Amino acid sequence: MRKNKNRSDQEAVMADELNPPVDPVEPATPAPADPVDPPVDPPADVTPDPAELERLRAALTKANKEAEKNRLRLKEVDDAKLSEIEKARRDAAEAAQELANLRRDSLRQKVALDAGLPAKWVARLHGDDEESLRADALEILADLNKPRTPAPDPSQGPRTNALSEDDQLYESIYGKRKA
Repeated sequence: MRKNKNRSDQEAVMADELNPPVDPVEPATPAPADPVDPPVDPPADVTPDPAELERLRAALTKANKEAEKNRLRLKEVDDAKLSEIEKARRDAAEAAQELANLRRDSLRQKVALDAGLPAKWVARLHGDDEESLRADALEILADLNKPRTPAPDPSQGPRTNALSEDDQLYESIYGKRKA
């Protein structure tokens, strides 16, 4: 019995060594988040001033022209830094990209024309090759040519709760009848 007590004391000491006591730690409280203001919708009855719209359009046009001039100046500066071979490579890459875009647009238009798709739907065709473009064109045509049935107008047709003239007169004087 004495051996068992010594053994359990040794096990307790070993367990204390393996699992030392830990001081309790206060739980961290998160900092309160900043309140977010709800989005404010502009009033629905505000109409833009035509003069202000025209002024903004003119400013936008001017800014676009200036941006185009700046792009051209930047290209000139970059060209001055590049060697002739680098310029030719860059121009060739730009031309190849433009050619690929033109070929893709041409193929789209050809497929749309062959399928009988209206011209304004050509830009909506998606696909990497002629077969996928043709399948997309046929799907669009199928959707465009679906017969449409108008939704029923509930204000038309017989009414089940219509009152006779006598009932209307009675209700106008005495109110609705109790069932």
